[in-house]
Amino acid sequence: MAVEITSSDIFTPGQLTMHSKIFAGPGAGKTHFLVENVKNIVTTHPYVANSRARKVLCITYTNAAVDEIVRRLDRYSDSVEIHTIHGFIIEHIIKPFQQNLREIISEEFGIAVDGKGKITSQVEGLGILHGVDKAEIFKYIADKTAETAELSYSKKIMGDVQVNIADYLQDAVSFAAKKADEKLTASSKIADTHILPVKAYIWSVVKKLTHDEILYFGYRILERNHTALYATRVKFPFIFVDEFQDTNPLQTMLIKLIGAKSTTIGIIGDIAQSIYSFQGAKPSQFADFAMNGERELAQYVINDNRRSTANIVNFCNYLRQSDSNVSQCSRKPYPDDAAKLKTEAKKVHFIIGESDIAKSQIAEIIADGGVVLTRTWAAAFSYIRGITPGQVDCLKKIYNSYYTSPIDIRRDIEEHNFVTWVKAFKCIFGLWNGYRTGAFIDVLKAFSIYVDINYKKITPKFISLIKKLSENLFAGLNENTTDKITAHVIENFNEQIKDEQYSKLIDVLGTGFKIPIFDDADKDDLKANVLSLNWQTSYKLFTEVFSAGSKYMTVHQAKGLEWEKVVVSLTPNKASNKDNITLDVMYNNPCLLEEQAAQEFTRMYYVACSRAKEDLYIHLPNGFSSSVMDNAIGAFTEKSGQRIEYEII
Repeated sequence: MAVEITSSDIFTPGQLTMHSKIFAGPGAGKTHFLVENVKNIVTTHPYVANSRARKVLCITYTNAAVDEIVRRLDRYSDSVEIHTIHGFIIEHIIKPFQQNLREIISEEFGIAVDGKGKITSQVEGLGILHGVDKAEIFKYIADKTAETAELSYSKKIMGDVQVNIADYLQDAVSFAAKKADEKLTASSKIADTHILPVKAYIWSVVKKLTHDEILYFGYRILERNHTALYATRVKFPFIFVDEFQDTNPLQTMLIKLIGAKSTTIGIIGDIAQSIYSFQGAKPSQFADFAMNGERELAQYVINDNRRSTANIVNFCNYLRQSDSNVSQCSRKPYPDDAAKLKTEAKKVHFIIGESDIAKSQIAEIIADGGVVLTRTWAAAFSYIRGITPGQVDCLKKIYNSYYTSPIDIRRDIEEHNFVTWVKAFKCIFGLWNGYRTGAFIDVLKAFSIYVDINYKKITPKFISLIKKLSENLFAGLNENTTDKITAHVIENFNEQIKDEQYSKLIDVLGTGFKIPIFDDADKDDLKANVLSLNWQTSYKLFTEVFSAGSKYMTVHQAKGLEWEKVVVSLTPNKASNKDNITLDVMYNNPCLLEEQAAQEFTRMYYVACSRAKEDLYIHLPNGFSSSVMDNAIGAFTEKSGQRIEYEII
């Protein structure tokens, strides 16, 4: 039975001698609890306070969460290491124990890796073979196999060759007895004789590990190298893992291994927010977590919710009623009683159907600062204000073009600029922003996507020519222009810059400068859809959708965030029917504890609804009967005593 605590509680010295599992729902103050307890340890506990070498380790799920914990710890962070699980393994296991890694690769896979350069991780958001010439890999395979047949494997297919983690987790003993190539998983398109050479090239030449391989080799190094394990335990006498429901079995095994002796483990999580099954996460990883070893495991629960109103909290409790571990109570703070009365009077709102009235209501919510949360990006695009169904369809097809690709197109637009058409669009938008605002620095930033700008060569003539070119390109364009295709504007730029009158631009931009829109790897269907995006749609995509402060996102992207107003629009996957559930079934009997896709859908619904602080709007499809809601919520209120004020609009 879990002991109820609050987010402000500080563990006593006695409690810190035991491992801990803390159940905490959304808005419970998990991060506050974690940060304040870490501060207490680094200032008072002799293991850390009296040592420069020992630190507290905090592991969380995303880089954004890492940054937030660093910010909150402030001056205390010198005594703390904050990482994602992959970041921790790379920095503290893979990098310092490279010799062990090479030995494991050699012994288990028969692949020799020289000592030149460190083996590290792939760049997040990019394929493991990004920047590598396929011809080099094909030559390597030919040299290793003495085969002369011409090869045509894509880098995506070759990059997917990796250690078969599933087989290892199923039976480590039988896995060890397998042949080297049988320990790897690969596409059926790759010949059996080429699997090992491909992996050998990636490990020995590229020297990169996939995300799953980081977990595998990190665990294997600690498992076989007792010195490495001991050093890890000594350095980190306390390890806290946030969002533990998002861990996969191999991560759990690694944490348990470290915590078997000396190190105190604290895990914090919420079964109802486990929505990463595609990465191996299961609610049972947290629910059934136990420790073997010299220390007991104490269980705690934080039932407070300081984020949302009572109506929203009670509605979320209704969705998670199958979970007896947590039953939240709203503790939302208010400046005064008047503010409390006004806010707490807000009902949960249900919007049914696709009528013009419904669409108008949602558009008003977005305009007033609300966000729309959907299951997929294909669904999110449908809510972008002001674009036509045809443009929505183009966006869906462009996004889906990268579905089986190692490229995360959202991340590329937001951060990377590796995709050719993304670079081109960013450049033309930068030039346009410079033109309309008069900020010449924006123009230079746009060109710097392609060339290193020598500012000494920036002359009044150069500026004058850029202004003239921009006037020809952008006159009459605004954020809502729909009769111009963005790619055509870029093509127009490429044609105009070749004109003799702009020859002086060459001194800065280089001979033959142009903005390429596509590369050889881009397929015809992708090109056709990119060439169909008008100026308004593409500008919204880059500045409103795939951008900081976006009003449109998927539930997975929204996890860990919160807003005053939230529109939830989630429906089961009808195309594949893999969920085996309807909204009617879910609302009548919401279950979320098991591993089935249907119950993960309920968990997604729960996560989405729990992002709302004051106004929760749930958009339901045509044909949904309001009586379902009336009966389901009525039954929950009768059973639990928790009242939910709601309205159907």
